[in-house]
Amino acid sequence: MILEKRNRTFEFNNEYLYIVITILITSLVFFAAVVFEHEIYTTFNVGNFLVWHTLLEFLSVIFAYIIFNNSYHSYKHQKRMRLLVLAITFFIVGGLDFLHALSFEGMPNTFGSGSKEMSVIYWIVARLIMAIGIFIAAITPRMKKVRLNERYILFLSTFLTFILFYIVINKAESISALFIDEIGLTLLKVNFEYIVMALQIAAISYFMKEYRATSNKYLMIICSGLICMTFSEVLFTLYRNMFDTFNLLGHIYKTVGFYFIYYSIFGYNIELPYTKLKDAQSKIELYANNLEKIVDMRTKDFRDANEKLNLELDYAKVIQQSLLPPNRMNFENIVFRSEYIPCEKLSGDFYDIFKVDKDNIGMYILDVTGHGVPAALLTMFSINNIKSNEKLIKRYRGLKPHKNLQHFYDQFNKLSFPDEMHIVTFFASYNIKNKVLTYCSAGMNCYPILIRRTGEYEFLDKSEGFPICQFSHFFTPVYESAKIQLEKGDKIIFYTDGLVEMQKNSLLNEEELINILRQNKNNNIEELNKAISKKLKKVGQVFDDDITYFILEVL
Repeated sequence: MILEKRNRTFEFNNEYLYIVITILITSLVFFAAVVFEHEIYTTFNVGNFLVWHTLLEFLSVIFAYIIFNNSYHSYKHQKRMRLLVLAITFFIVGGLDFLHALSFEGMPNTFGSGSKEMSVIYWIVARLIMAIGIFIAAITPRMKKVRLNERYILFLSTFLTFILFYIVINKAESISALFIDEIGLTLLKVNFEYIVMALQIAAISYFMKEYRATSNKYLMIICSGLICMTFSEVLFTLYRNMFDTFNLLGHIYKTVGFYFIYYSIFGYNIELPYTKLKDAQSKIELYANNLEKIVDMRTKDFRDANEKLNLELDYAKVIQQSLLPPNRMNFENIVFRSEYIPCEKLSGDFYDIFKVDKDNIGMYILDVTGHGVPAALLTMFSINNIKSNEKLIKRYRGLKPHKNLQHFYDQFNKLSFPDEMHIVTFFASYNIKNKVLTYCSAGMNCYPILIRRTGEYEFLDKSEGFPICQFSHFFTPVYESAKIQLEKGDKIIFYTDGLVEMQKNSLLNEEELINILRQNKNNNIEELNKAISKKLKKVGQVFDDDITYFILEVL
């Protein structure tokens, strides 16, 4: 922060050097001319003076029309009012200075005989118009815009110049007669010089105020030009003869001032945009040259991020699958065999088989909408709400599947899960002694299938329930359990829809699954699982949905 402030201060002082140097040089020359007046003051002969006067005036005219051209064409694109004012001002001033130079006493007759009165009136009008125009430009907000047809600008500038030319060429003698003699005309000129100086000093103060707000160095350059022109006006008030040193020095200051104004307008409207464009092109070229490196760097960043994400997903996969029961579980007169095939690293399917107490086995299978990380996170919520580690609660919920699912539904609706997220699940408990399976479905769209040793089969679809979803504000579901008596050799397959989803996985349909069950009605649970697994391997593809199932066999 401190370094930044120091840098800004340095830039501020550096740009102020334009004004400081201008004031020093102009002041030194001015005071040298005044102090050493007797040594350097002279009255030139008319011929020599007119050569220098004409050269300096024509240089001023050239700068004036360059300023007009720059401001005019910049206005066509930017429509800024300040540029419009400067264009009109310097078009008129350039014309009047041209006429002033041609009408100067001693010049060849061009638009009539040259006279002191005519040249002084051209001079006064030109200086006054320029001072007023620059003052208006200074007080005009920098970005204020006005829309005016460019042809009107040329017409207006030309028309005003012609009117002034007509007035002077025809009324110069009448105007000078108002002031009785040459002394009165000179006093008029001097008084107008003071007005011009006041307007220019006021314009300098406004431009410097704008500089403090924008730090635009070109404002300092235009201020330097106005300082030179103000000193030139001072010199014009001091000369005692039209062909003396002060008059010539004043024209030199005026020409230098015009140059500074030209350079500031050129720099701001042409040089600065071009520099910015060149810098932008250099950056684009540099970027293009380094594009391959940048792409490689970005690709490496994405690859690293992807590897990190995959590593984290691998850890999450290990954690999720560590919560699953073993593939084979044996109890007193019942055995389980399961398979779990997620289509991504994380799955929205889940199942569990656990002992409720010494006489009862609990089991459930669930399917969350979607798959991947969101679905996997919701399975974690489900685990904590379906199965409790507290013995009494675990027994209460395990023996009454409908109570367990009702509790699950209520807990789900207490939280702000997205409306589109829902869970379907099937919960059951098996009594080892009497071989009765009590079950309840919460919207499960694929009911478990029971296959008897006789080959008969049936769906476990006698319970009543509703999916676990954000619907409690509109509907109160009813969950009712159902019971079924199992016998030795009976098998039940619990599965999610990925196993029989033809549109997504194209494995087997429900009828084909029943045929596999009937073909293996007398085989043990391992043979049945091999038959189903063989069908999955035969397809040999990447699945679009998770596949989960477990098989129960009564021994």
